[in-house]
Amino acid sequence: MNRNNKLVALSLTFFAGLPLAEAGPAKDAPREPALHKAVRESLERLPYYGVFDILNYEVKDNGAVELSGFAFRDRLKKEAEDAVSKVDGVKSVENRIEDLEWGVTDDEIRAKVYLAIYRDTFLSRYGTSTDQALANGVGFGRPFGPFGVPGIGNPMFPGFNPAGSYGIHILVSRGEVILVGEVDSEGDRNLAALKARAVFPVKKVFNELSVRGEKPKAAPKAPAPVKRGIVADAETAAF
Repeated sequence: MNRNNKLVALSLTFFAGLPLAEAGPAKDAPREPALHKAVRESLERLPYYGVFDILNYEVKDNGAVELSGFAFRDRLKKEAEDAVSKVDGVKSVENRIEDLEWGVTDDEIRAKVYLAIYRDTFLSRYGTSTDQALANGVGFGRPFGPFGVPGIGNPMFPGFNPAGSYGIHILVSRGEVILVGEVDSEGDRNLAALKARAVFPVKKVFNELSVRGEKPKAAPKAPAPVKRGIVADAETAAF
């Protein structure tokens, strides 16, 4: 994994269960500022923002917005910028969203980790109603797909178009997994990581999930997912 890039600073203050982080501690403001809310809602409405992406934003005093995070789908980066630039009151947009690497092995990991977490009886509530149906045994498509996992062969399987509100986001790059989001308890946090670590051929899991209502713990940052087309220079690695 490219260790020259730092993990984008992910604020884990979530609104309406969606992993869209806002700059500044929410507890200091009794009400979400109107411009912040409008930017957040514009990102929430993106049709293909889902479980394999993480989008974050910072609204500055001069009306400038800085977008960050990681996108699995090629067009999401541009779609996010376009959506935010149309919000009334936004003066400029700096787009620092990075594209995730992809490949057959990483796609296999995405599908398997997705199923391992969102077909779990306890963790499926962090997904959509479809995920909860899957957890209760409702299947999709043919019995086994190319990865030997139930339902993966069907293009309608939600893991291939995982839009919606997800509490646990799954970032994958070169066989390594970073879990990002917010859960209700330390038990759920640990269970999600356990599920991901049990998936073959996952090399390593970095658990960046936070627990709702708890002060984030100081911990080593996970390495940033690799950007497409970037070659690592080990001498300049820093975290």
